[in-house]
This record gives sequence, structure tokens and C-alpha cells, in this order.
Amino acid sequence: MIQESVESNKKPMLLLAIAGGVLFLAMAVLFLRNKTNFGADLKIASNKKSNYLISIVSNKDEFLLSLYAEVYFQEKKAAFFFINPLISFEDETSLEDVGKKAPSEVYSSLEDILDHSIQNKIVIREKDFVQIIDLLGGMELFFEPKTSKYSSKYFRKKRIYNLDGEDCYDVISALEDRKLLTYIHRLEVQESIMLTLFETIHQKKDLVTKQKVSLLHERIENNMSLKDWETFFDFFKKDRIHFGVSELPGEPIARVKKKDEILKTNPETIKVAFSKFASDVRSSYFSDGERARIEILNGTGKSGLARYGKALLNDKGLKVLTVDNAWDANFEKSIILNRSGNTQYTDAISETFQGRKVYFSLRKDLGLDSTIILG
Repeated sequence: MIQESVESNKKPMLLLAIAGGVLFLAMAVLFLRNKTNFGADLKIASNKKSNYLISIVSNKDEFLLSLYAEVYFQEKKAAFFFINPLISFEDETSLEDVGKKAPSEVYSSLEDILDHSIQNKIVIREKDFVQIIDLLGGMELFFEPKTSKYSSKYFRKKRIYNLDGEDCYDVISALEDRKLLTYIHRLEVQESIMLTLFETIHQKKDLVTKQKVSLLHERIENNMSLKDWETFFDFFKKDRIHFGVSELPGEPIARVKKKDEILKTNPETIKVAFSKFASDVRSSYFSDGERARIEILNGTGKSGLARYGKALLNDKGLKVLTVDNAWDANFEKSIILNRSGNTQYTDAISETFQGRKVYFSLRKDLGLDSTIILG
């Protein structure tokens, strides 16, 4: 009888000990999640990749662009596939013609073409885009003679210019005319600004608080839970991400009645192009310095400076194609310009030049990954 009594007392004590251990573990996880963003890190670590469709529409329902992004969490890489508003998926109707319905058309068309679902859809209105840039305290862009954008409202005289939200939207939406080539050049400007935006989120991560991210989730049209939205921002805040940039391919065709040109798509071409591009971004190909296409320009009156820079980069395994003089000889400091959207090369160049800041100024017509102006 005495032995039975002792055994019966041990059971509740054991249950209490187990319950206490479970409670302690739960509290520890909650503490880590709140203090160290442990929960978001776990989620990122558990996902190999996710995809997003981000579209920008003006307050007047004009469609500016879409960006289809595949994000590879563990590899800290992202493949950006930009979509021109002159793209036509059916008949001869462009996305610009569709207007505010364009994001939905891109969404459904890409799902059909790529044979997989697009998990996250974000539509950013002009007013929301302006708010995001202002939340970051503006963004710095580099303007050179061929890419300087002047308007009746803004005169951007400086090479390095800090743009507030309205100023930045003016750049991303400006069109000198309605020609196909103008839209293609504008897409490069849009690519430069979007890449700068994601880089700035990392550089100014202290400004991107959880409260502000939550506010953006409420204001911006999206189909994401608050947790998924926070994970998306945390990914870009936490580490430097390597980007690759491409465009959705389309064949130029003339519209006789409208006397203009649009870009007609071919589903098979798109599917093959994105599959290859995504594969390249994740491969060692994108980080092989011998494949880099770099030019060095001397931005001073001191002779031989560009050749010295070439020797410095060659020692680091980075291939320099050409050296020349810059358009001006009064650069006070050295500038690194990203021309292709591939950030692995420019990150390596930045490290060689003691962490010099990289500016996005994409120009595919140059056939370069980077321009370095020595000052």
C-alpha cells in the first residue's frame, strides 16, 4: 500500500515537469522571435525560393511596368524579369492599352506560359510608390549626359542626385515620345530605379521598421499575409542580395491603324528565356570575373590612372575590356556604375576599391557589366 502511494505521487510530478519544460521552450522561442527575428529567419531558411509579381500603376491608371521576381532565400539571390508596357500577349493589344487591368493580365498570362503559379502579387500605385521612397529618406541616383532626365518640374544638374518620392516617380514615368525605342530606354531607367530601391532597403534598414512595413501592407494592394510581407522585406533588409536582370522578350511589330510599334510575345520563347536566365543567375557563371565586361574611364587630368585601375582589377580576376578618358576630367571621387544589373561583378569591384558605393545606371546598348570612372 505504501509503495502504491509513492508511485501515484510520482506520476503527477512527472506530468508537471513535462508541462513546465514545454512552457519554457515556448517562451524561449517567443522571446527569440521578438528579439532576434528568429521566426522570420526560420521561415526564410525553410523556403528554397518564392516568386513575386510587382506592378506599378499611375494614379490615372496608366500601366508603367511589371517585375516578375524569383527570390532564392538560401542563396541570397534574386532573378528580376522586367516587363515593358508595350508587350502584347494576345492580338495587338498592349499592356499599356489595357491600363489598370494590365497587372491581372500579366499575372494570368505568365502563369499559363511558365506552367506554375505566381504566389505573391503586389500592385503599387503612384502615391504608394512616392510614400515608399519618402519613407527611405529619398534615393541616390547617378545621372550622366546620355541618361540625364530633365522635366519642367525638376532640373537634375548634379551627377549624384538624391531624389524624393515625387522626383523619383517623375523619372520612372517620363516619356519624351511614344516610340518603341523610347520605351525600351525608359525600361532601363525603371530597372535602375527598382534595383536602387531594393539596395536602399538594405542600406537604410533601420528606417524600415516593422511598424512601417505593416503600414505599407495595409496601404498597398497585395494578396500576401502580413507574415509573408514581413519576410519579403526582411530578406532584403538582412543581407546584401545578388541580383540578375533581364526583360520579357517580344518581337517588334507595327500596328498600321495606330501607326506605332508594340512587342509581340511568343510563349515558348518566354519560357525558354526565363528558364535559362534563372539558371544563369543561380550558377557560378554570374560570378566568374573572367566573364565580366568592364570599362575604366579616367575622370581626372592625371595620365595613366585608368591603366593602373585595370591592373588592379586584373589582379583580382576581373576582366577589363577597355580603358579611356571620361566625358569630363573633373571627377572629385571614383564612381562605380552597374550597367547590366548583375551585381556580383560590381560588388567585387566595390571591394577592390575599398567599398566604394555602386550606382545603378543600366545601359544594355553598351554591352558592359560595369563602368568605373576614376576620380
